[in-house]
Amino acid sequence: MTDKLKIKSSKDFADPRQWRDYVRAFVPDEDVDYVLAFERTQLFLCFYKLREMKPPTEVKAELDRIAKLNEPERTEALEALNDLLLATATMQLMSECKSAAVIAEHSDNQTDPREVIDTLLEHLTRTSPCYKFWRHYTGSADSTGQLPWEEFVATLYSRDLSKNAKSDREYEVLIGQLGQLLAHYRDNNLSLPPLSFERIWFLDRLRGPERNLQARAVVQGLIEAMKPCASA
Repeated sequence: MTDKLKIKSSKDFADPRQWRDYVRAFVPDEDVDYVLAFERTQLFLCFYKLREMKPPTEVKAELDRIAKLNEPERTEALEALNDLLLATATMQLMSECKSAAVIAEHSDNQTDPREVIDTLLEHLTRTSPCYKFWRHYTGSADSTGQLPWEEFVATLYSRDLSKNAKSDREYEVLIGQLGQLLAHYRDNNLSLPPLSFERIWFLDRLRGPERNLQARAVVQGLIEAMKPCASA
């Protein structure tokens, strides 16, 4: 579909937002959501290839089927396929990790939500340099009057315009948002949305666009899961 429209890949852009703006400018309005979803599919499949993982066997047949649908069913079906690819990748990564038993235990719905999040925070403190940096920044004695985390991170990368620097900058901002959300969930004894524990646990095993894509999905999922509570 994107080949017919001769649309550039998001890999051709340093900033994902630039690519989304490009799509909205050059793709017919009725196809924009589908093109955005299709690019996520390609990123997932690229991740599978890089990790030497086998995607679900029905992917090719499902993509062919979806391409024949009309909107909005076409985009909805593609988003469902993206959810399947994400869930399958998560489960495969879990099976490779020696900590899978810990994850299974603390993902149990009967476990106290605070205990689940405490386990996750301890893991992030041990394994994620970005999270440790954010914790140090927010917990420093002279934190009063500091720049907001997003602005502080921007100053760190202000002189580095490389593609990798922009990717790392976005990830550090997302980790700060994630830290704030996890603190809110813990303080309010809220249960994490399904698969959030697993996705966060494996974040630092990913790299580049795939890592940022996963981090954005986790942050958005935590925000959306709070909306019913806020409106209740």
